[in-house]
Amino acid sequence: MYKATMSFHVLGLTLLVVGGTAPAAGQTMTPPAELTKGVEAPVGTGFTYQGFLSQSGAPAFGAWDFQLALYDAAVGGVQIGSTATVGDLPVTAGVFTASPDFGVGAFGGGARWLEIRVRPGASGGAYTTLDPRQALTPAPIALSMPNVYVNEASNFVGVGRNFQISANEVFGVRYTGAANQYGGMYMETSDAGGWPFYGYATNGSFRAWTYYNGTTGDWSLYNAGIRLVAPSTGGLRIGPALDYSLVIENTTGSDGIRILDTGDDGIQIGSNPDIPNYGVYIPSPGVTTYALWPNTQNASGQWALYTVDNIQAGNVFAAGMTQVAVVGGELPLVPGDVVAASGFAAGIPDAQDVVPLVALAAAPDRLGVIGVVHARMALVRKPDKEGADAFALQSVPGQAAPGDFVAVTVRGVTLARADFGSPIEVGQRLTVAEVEGTVRPLRTRTIEDMEVTEGMPVVGVAVGAADEDSGLVPVYVQLP
Repeated sequence: MYKATMSFHVLGLTLLVVGGTAPAAGQTMTPPAELTKGVEAPVGTGFTYQGFLSQSGAPAFGAWDFQLALYDAAVGGVQIGSTATVGDLPVTAGVFTASPDFGVGAFGGGARWLEIRVRPGASGGAYTTLDPRQALTPAPIALSMPNVYVNEASNFVGVGRNFQISANEVFGVRYTGAANQYGGMYMETSDAGGWPFYGYATNGSFRAWTYYNGTTGDWSLYNAGIRLVAPSTGGLRIGPALDYSLVIENTTGSDGIRILDTGDDGIQIGSNPDIPNYGVYIPSPGVTTYALWPNTQNASGQWALYTVDNIQAGNVFAAGMTQVAVVGGELPLVPGDVVAASGFAAGIPDAQDVVPLVALAAAPDRLGVIGVVHARMALVRKPDKEGADAFALQSVPGQAAPGDFVAVTVRGVTLARADFGSPIEVGQRLTVAEVEGTVRPLRTRTIEDMEVTEGMPVVGVAVGAADEDSGLVPVYVQLP
C-alpha cells in the first residue's frame, strides 16, 4: 500500500519579436539570413512539466507509469484532448519530468486542470488517481495573449476562436458580442499623421494595399496606382483606369445605380464650373463625341429615353419624331392611320402639358393633319415600382380606342395606310385621301400646256412602293 502526493512546476515560454520597416511597392521581402536558421521544424503542441511524487510520505523511486488528462474544471467538467500515457518514467527522489501533448487547441479557451494517475512501472495494475486535480497557471508572458490559438498542423492562428472559417485561412479574429455591435481589428500608427495600411503580397512582393492618410483623412486603395479614394469630405473617387472606371453587372433584377436626393446635380460629366439643380449635367465641352447615347436592345417600339417633361434641344437626328396624342372621336385608330387634330386633352399623368386630340383625317372637310399613327400607347405598371414611378407610357399591340394614347409620327420615315384607288410611286408628294386615314398622290392637271398641281396640304413624300398585303406605304412625313 502506498500514498501518493504531487507537486509540480510549469515552465515559462519566451517570445522573440523582430521589428522592421515595410518594403516599398513591388519590393521583395527577404528575411535576414540569421533569422532563417533553425526555424524549419515546428514547435509542436506538447509542453514540459516537472513534478514530485511521494509514496507513504517518502519520496518515490524507480520506474512509474503515468496517465495525464486535461480538464476544464477542478471537479467533473469535460476532458480536453486525449489522455497522455507515459510508461516506466524514471522517478528519482520523488522528482520526475514528462512532456504531455493534448493536441491542437487544448489551451486558450479558459482555465485548465491536470488530472494525474500513477502506478508502479511494469505492474500492469490499476492506476491511482491523485487528488485534487492540479490547476495549470500561465507563465507571465502568456498572460499577454489571452484567447490566442495556434494550430501548427494547419498553419492557423486564431484570436477568439480555435477553428478556421475555411481551409485557406491562416489568421482569424472573432469578437463575441450582440447584434449591431462592431467587431474587428485596427491597424494603428503612433503618429496621428501616419498612414496605417493593410497590404496584399504574393511570392514575397507587395502587390496592393489599402491605407488611411492621417493628414488628409482620405482612405485609398492602391493597385499599381491609386484606383479608389474615399475622401474625408464624403463621396467616392474612381480611377484613373486604362479601360472602364466603373463596371456594373447587375443580375439580380434591381437597380444598377440609384441616385437619391442630392443638394446639386445627380450626375455631372465634365469639369466646367458647376451649374446646380440638374439630374444629369454635361457642361461644354464635357465630352468630345456623344454626350448621351441610349441604345436599347430589342426596344420593340419602347422608349430609350422617357420623360413626362418638355425636351429642349438644338436639333433632333433620328428616323422620326413622334408626338403623344389622345384618340378623339368615335372610331379607333391603328398604326398607319393619317390623323388630324380635333382638339386637345390632358396629357400624361403628373405632367403639366396638354396633348392633341386626334381622329382619322379625310379630305376635304378635315385638313388639320398632324401626322401618322406610329403605335398605340398605354401606361403600364413596372415591376417592383411604387407611387408616381410605378407606371410608364409604352407601346402596346392592338387598336387604340377613343381615350387611349397614341404615338403620332410628325416628322421622319413611317408607314402610312395607302388609298389603293390612287396608285403611289416613289418620290410622289402625298396628301390626305377621300378614304379616311389614308394617303394618295397629289393630283396634277395640264391647263394650257402647264402642269398644275392641286393645292391640298402635303403629308409627305413616298419613299417606297405600297405593300399590297399590308396596305402600307413608307412615307417621309414632312408637314407644312
